[in-house]
Amino acid sequence: MIEIYAGATLIQSVNKVISSNIRETLEGEFTLSFTVMAKSALALKTKQIAKLDNQYFELVQISKSIQGSLPTCSVLCEHVSYLLNHEMYNITEFDFTGDPFGGLSQLLAGTPFSAGIVDFTESVTMKINQKVSRRAALMQFIAILGGEIQYDGYSINIRSHRGSNDYIPVMGSKNVTNVALSHDSRENASSYDISFFKLMDLAVGDNVHIFFNPLGINVKTRIISLEYNPFYRFNIRVEVGKFRPSVSNTFYKIEYNLSDVSNRVDSLEQITAKYTAEFGDIIGSGTFYFRTAYKDKPTYFISAKGGEVLMEFLMLEDKYVGAMIQASGEETLTSLVFYCTLPDEE
Repeated sequence: MIEIYAGATLIQSVNKVISSNIRETLEGEFTLSFTVMAKSALALKTKQIAKLDNQYFELVQISKSIQGSLPTCSVLCEHVSYLLNHEMYNITEFDFTGDPFGGLSQLLAGTPFSAGIVDFTESVTMKINQKVSRRAALMQFIAILGGEIQYDGYSINIRSHRGSNDYIPVMGSKNVTNVALSHDSRENASSYDISFFKLMDLAVGDNVHIFFNPLGINVKTRIISLEYNPFYRFNIRVEVGKFRPSVSNTFYKIEYNLSDVSNRVDSLEQITAKYTAEFGDIIGSGTFYFRTAYKDKPTYFISAKGGEVLMEFLMLEDKYVGAMIQASGEETLTSLVFYCTLPDEE
């Protein structure tokens, strides 16, 4: 059942749908869509809140149409954490060194969200000196830790590993009725459409063992995205692969080294090297140029919405001057954060 709220007031409960879909990924995407008869959607408006399984989604798009002779209404919802993309929550500076839970709490201060479970305890450093959305800053903080975001209502958790550590056998029994496999070499990702005779409890981040002899499938991997109908969870679409740990680990190592050095000096100002951050967004494919050239290779964090992207650094006279982004779609929105070592002053 989906409950629809306007503020704290319950507007209506949606018990029957024509179709419905939830999509969740390890990268933080979390959306809900559903279609109902138009007569059941007269009270629905954008910016209302949908509650499902103790998760909250904002209604961002409502479309009405006629299918055959039936007037229908389709609704697209985004997890309420997307509110952190709103300009009112933008920040221009952030300077924190200390306990990750305290850093997350400070980062979410002044928003409707609070810090939940944080699996990390080692001191972490993050500095921001440019205008950036609060959500982009949040995702950068998680990337520095090498963690994975998890939503719990209006609480934000940072987990070291979402889902099961043990490999869950997904197929190879009479529980599976249908299976389809597709592999995209451009993205090095595989997608499986699996139908179950009985409900199987799978979650984003689970380690899974997928084996199905008729199609020659036998692989141990991890669920990086999951789609299903919350009203009928017998058909589940999973995407499996690696969750780009190198990006998060690179950020974490640099920040951890700075924190380690700070334990032996009075302040970070005593460190010879100085650092800055370069931020930017690109729609589709394009080129991002740095404000200055950097001798040392920048570390980076990339977040893509609406597709997948490949990034390649641009070099000029053995210096890093920018990055070229190749996106899978023209509407793909790519947010970039580069952590750069400033050149020595002449």
